[in-house]
Amino acid sequence: MIESFYQILAKIGYTHPLHPAVTHLPVGMVIGAFLFALVALLFRSMTLIHTARHCAVLGLIGLLPTAGLGFMDWQHYYGGSMLFPIKAKLVLAGVLLVFLLFTVIFGASRKTYSMSLLALYFLCLLTVVGLGYFGGELVYGKKSPVDEVPAGLAAKGAAVFEQNCSVCHFTDSTQTKIGPGLKEVFKRDKFQVSGLKVSEENFRKQLNTPFSKMPPFGHLSEEQVERLTAYLKTL
Repeated sequence: MIESFYQILAKIGYTHPLHPAVTHLPVGMVIGAFLFALVALLFRSMTLIHTARHCAVLGLIGLLPTAGLGFMDWQHYYGGSMLFPIKAKLVLAGVLLVFLLFTVIFGASRKTYSMSLLALYFLCLLTVVGLGYFGGELVYGKKSPVDEVPAGLAAKGAAVFEQNCSVCHFTDSTQTKIGPGLKEVFKRDKFQVSGLKVSEENFRKQLNTPFSKMPPFGHLSEEQVERLTAYLKTL
């Protein structure tokens, strides 16, 4: 069912993950809650305390669809693989849920401002920062492939790879990440995912046709495919 949903989106031109687009709601609300709570402390304003709590409520509401779409992206793009950044994000998402629930309930019972309430908002903020860190680690890793190739067409192809392929494939080994490692991929006899003979023509075919858990990348322009091919030949 999840795959069918993504295929429908691809047909209408949407090929990006769904989770990042909705993360702004809970993240923005948590940041807003902390800032309102901080200003409330400075000015001793009960109005701003209530505003902070309202932000926390909206953050809690936004966390549910964000987690749901994150689960769908995880199944579609990562095949349900338990990479360390994903484990960390799952734990932190649960922690954030508990913190937000406690903050909303505790805030409702407060008639005056308290430092403990600000501390709760700060813990929510730290948790959001942690989620953002591991989200970035998941997408970009520790080192951009752009730094590993010389300037020119291959360097531009490294940028294409980073945006579209780095989530699932290693470039410096043949070890499986989500998909197979791509070291010396153009020196092999066959592409591991599709079983097609290694050639530029078959590489283009593989990009446009879903094989196993690898989704199609028909949204890539001919120029991007040319750059990506040049980069993969350097591995």
